[in-house]
Amino acid sequence: MKKKIIVSIIICLITILGIIGYIFWNNRTVSTITLDINPSIEISLDRNNKIKSVIALNESANLVISDDYKGLSIGALFYVLIDKLIDNNFVEDNNVSVILHTTGTIDSKELSETIELEFGKKEIHTDIIIVDKVTNEDIKLAKEYNVSPAKIAYIKTITGESENIDLNMLANKSVGEIEKTKKTGKYCDEEYFLENDWCLKEKERIPATNGEYCPSGYKEDKGKCYEVIDAIETGKYICNEGFVLIDNTCVHEESYDALGICEKGEYKDGYCLTKEYYGDAKEYCRITPSTDLLYNGRCLGRKPTINGKCLGSDKLIGGYCYDTSPSSGYKADWVCPDGKFITNPDGSLMYEDKKCYNESKVNPTSYYCEGEGILDGKKCKTKTIENPQKEKKCTSGYISIEGGSRCINLNKTKSKENGLVCNQDNARLKDNTCVIYDIKPAKNY
Repeated sequence: MKKKIIVSIIICLITILGIIGYIFWNNRTVSTITLDINPSIEISLDRNNKIKSVIALNESANLVISDDYKGLSIGALFYVLIDKLIDNNFVEDNNVSVILHTTGTIDSKELSETIELEFGKKEIHTDIIIVDKVTNEDIKLAKEYNVSPAKIAYIKTITGESENIDLNMLANKSVGEIEKTKKTGKYCDEEYFLENDWCLKEKERIPATNGEYCPSGYKEDKGKCYEVIDAIETGKYICNEGFVLIDNTCVHEESYDALGICEKGEYKDGYCLTKEYYGDAKEYCRITPSTDLLYNGRCLGRKPTINGKCLGSDKLIGGYCYDTSPSSGYKADWVCPDGKFITNPDGSLMYEDKKCYNESKVNPTSYYCEGEGILDGKKCKTKTIENPQKEKKCTSGYISIEGGSRCINLNKTKSKENGLVCNQDNARLKDNTCVIYDIKPAKNY
């Protein structure tokens, strides 16, 4: 009798363990997805490609992850996430750039197409950058910067090309801005964002004011019209920035690198270069070569079809839709047979003949100055002289503007005509608010 009871207990235990094992087997994580837009998100999937968990890797991601997504399909998850990305202003001008990395059984290309399709339903264009490999160093740095290892790996493709830019400058920027830096070769300091050739930083927000213009003799400043007059010249002389007043003369001194004289080869970047041809370069899509289409010298990002058709003027090529307008995509790079790129960051070719060369460097035998510079070792020194300007000042009650050439009186104002406008310098109207920016030229990396 006791033996039968023991056998029954053993059978029950085996059954329970089997059930637990089956549940564990079905619910285990088999794939992991990381996404970076500016929010950085980690998604875990079970063996049925259902959501196990969604984790925020940075503070921005906490704005879009607020619910329990367990058990949802990938498409259903993105249907929800996209609305939250839009609501929290992570999508600008119906465009979004995404860094995608996967591990496990999920196929990154198929996932990319799913993501493009879900964004496409909301008429949002996506640039998806698939990062295939990350290193242990990427994983370590990702924890320091609260982003995904894939974002670190992508940023390193930029920082590795320049000593002027590092991870600190790009780690917390959106993928869209990082991609702009990659394409244009320009970057901004950490607190600024890149727009064309300029770096912008929000300074303040003020209510928009009524009026389209100020009356004659008045100028807008911070939403109001103030009386404006020309500044009055004084007897004192001043110099432009960078010049020093010496004996009533403005003097500017500077130095630049001298040019080298080579016995053999061509002088470039401080060395005498010789080169040996070893093959022809070919056009190549550097950012996402596995998905981009090379078309008339440009790399076009694929878009999904909707009911077998493309939106607008996009063309159907190889089963995908592409914007083939001359300004779409990004300019293709040129790559040699050994994988070395001969495209400079500004898009120009290292070798205009599109051929590949092995180069060797030696120091010049001597140096010389081009122009009027005076040779001093490996440097050329110049001196520039300008006539001084007469200093201008504002009379009592007025404040200097426009570099000191004009003056406004804050006590003399007039109203503007009706209408919400922003007439402040470097200001933009958003809803009922004037957003004022500090603007400076972008830097070249």
